[in-house]
Amino acid sequence: MKNPIKFLFSREENETKVANNRLFSYAAGLTGQNISYNYISQRLFVFMNTVLGIDSKKTGMITGISTLWDAVNDPLVGTLVDARKFKPGYKLRPLVLWTSPLAGLFISLMFFDYRLSVTATVVLMLVLYLLFDLIYSFQDVAMWGLLPLSSPNSDERARVSQWVTIGAGLGGTIGGAFPMIRSLLVDNNIASEKGAYAIGGLVFGLGGMLIAMLAFRMKEKVHYEGEKQISVIESLKSLKQNKKLLIICLARFLGSLSLTLPWEYFFETDGVVYHVFGQELSGGTMQVIHGLVPGIPGAFAIFFATKFAKKIGGMKRVLVISEVLQIVCRVCAFAIGANDRFLNFGALVAIWVLLAICSVPISMKDVAHRSLISDSIDEVELKTGERTEGIVFSMQNFISKLSNAATNFIKGIMLSRMGFKSITDASGKALDGAMLIRMQDKNSLFYRYRWHQFMLGPVVGSVLYLVTILFLNDDREHMAEVERQLKERRAQIEAETIAAEALEGAKQ
Repeated sequence: MKNPIKFLFSREENETKVANNRLFSYAAGLTGQNISYNYISQRLFVFMNTVLGIDSKKTGMITGISTLWDAVNDPLVGTLVDARKFKPGYKLRPLVLWTSPLAGLFISLMFFDYRLSVTATVVLMLVLYLLFDLIYSFQDVAMWGLLPLSSPNSDERARVSQWVTIGAGLGGTIGGAFPMIRSLLVDNNIASEKGAYAIGGLVFGLGGMLIAMLAFRMKEKVHYEGEKQISVIESLKSLKQNKKLLIICLARFLGSLSLTLPWEYFFETDGVVYHVFGQELSGGTMQVIHGLVPGIPGAFAIFFATKFAKKIGGMKRVLVISEVLQIVCRVCAFAIGANDRFLNFGALVAIWVLLAICSVPISMKDVAHRSLISDSIDEVELKTGERTEGIVFSMQNFISKLSNAATNFIKGIMLSRMGFKSITDASGKALDGAMLIRMQDKNSLFYRYRWHQFMLGPVVGSVLYLVTILFLNDDREHMAEVERQLKERRAQIEAETIAAEALEGAKQ
C-alpha cells in the first residue's frame, strides 16, 4: 500500500499529469469553499425564519427571489471571465486568490442580528446577499473552471474530478456539523441562538473561504490561445453547441423539485430525546448523526469512482444507478418508518442502512457531472475553436442557484400550507430556533406529514432527474478521437506561433 503522506505531497508531474501536492491543495480549497457555501445555503433560511423571526412565507420569498437573481447574473459573469485578457496559465487562478476572502466576509456579515425592523432587516439581508453573490459568482466559476484546465487528458481530468469532489464533499460534511455545534453552544449556555449563528458565520463562512485560497496552487495545463478574443455574445451562443452540458443542467434543476424541508424541521419536532446505548441524544445531535452515518459508505466509495465508472461502462451509468437506488431505498425506508415508527431507534437504524446503500452511487454523482462537463468543453473547442470554461461553469453555478431558488420557494409554501407559525411565550417574547419548531400545533399538517416530506420528498426530484439524464450521450471512443484531434490542432497552432515569432525576430 502506498504511503498516504508521500501520495498526497508527491511532486511528480508532466504535461498531462497533475502533481498530487497541487491536487491536494486544490481539493483542500474546494473543502473550504463548500464549508462556507454549505453554511449559507443550509442555514440562512433557518436563521431568518427561526432566529430573526421573519415568517415562513416571507422568508421563502426573500431567499427565493434573491437566489433567483443570483442565478441570472451567473451566465454574465461566466462570459466576462471568458472574454477577459489573461496571461497564459492565469485565466482563473488570480480570481480564486482575490475573491475568496471577500466572499467569506459577506457570509459572516449575514449572520448577525442588527436589531433593525423587519423591513430594514429584509433590505439589509438582500443587499448583503447580492454583494456576496456577485463576488461568489466569480470565485465559484474560477474554482471549478480550473478542473477542465488541469489536464488535456480526459482520464486525468476524471482523476482530478474525483479528488476535488472528495474535498468538496468533506467541506459539506464539516459544514453540516453546525447543528450539533449550535446545540452544544446553546444547551450549555455558552452562546445564545443568535450568538451561535454569528460564530458559525465567522468560523464556517469566513474561515472556509480563507481555506479556499489554497486552490490557487493548481496549474492551468491547457494553454489555449484562440484565434480571436471571444465576446460575451459569442460565449453565450456557444452553449447551443454543448448538448451534454444542457442535459445535465436540466436534470439537476428538475432533481431539485423535491417536496422536502430542511432537517431541522424534522429532527427538532416534539422535542424528542433519542435513547441510544443508554445515552440521551437531542434532535440536533441526531440530525448530525443522520447526516454522517448513512453517508459513510458513500464517503469511502467515492475514492473508487473512476474505477467504478470504467467497470460499469461510463459516467452516465453512475448517474442512472444512483437515482434508481435512491427511489427504491427511500420508498422502502418510508414504509419502515411510517406511523411514527421512525421514533424507534431500531427502525431508524434500518432506515440508515437503506440510505447508506443508495449513498454509494449518489456520492459519485458530482464526479460524473464534472468529468462529463469537462469533456464537453473539449467537444465544443473541437467544433468552434474556442474554450469556454467561464460560461460552462457559470452555468453550473446558475443551475445550483436556480435550484436553490426553487427549493426555497417550495419550502416557504410548504411550511405555510402545513400550518407552521411564529409563536410567542407567556411574556410575549418570540420563540426561536429549536424551541419554535417544537412548540408547533401537534394536530397541524406540519406534524402529520413531516415523515412523508422528509423521506418521500426527494423521490419526486429523483424521478424527474432520471427521465432527463437518460437522453445524455457518453461515448468514450468519441472522446478519445476528440482528444487526438485537439492534440494535433494545438501542436499545429504552437508550431505556427513559434514560426511567426522567429520570422518577426529575423525581420528585426
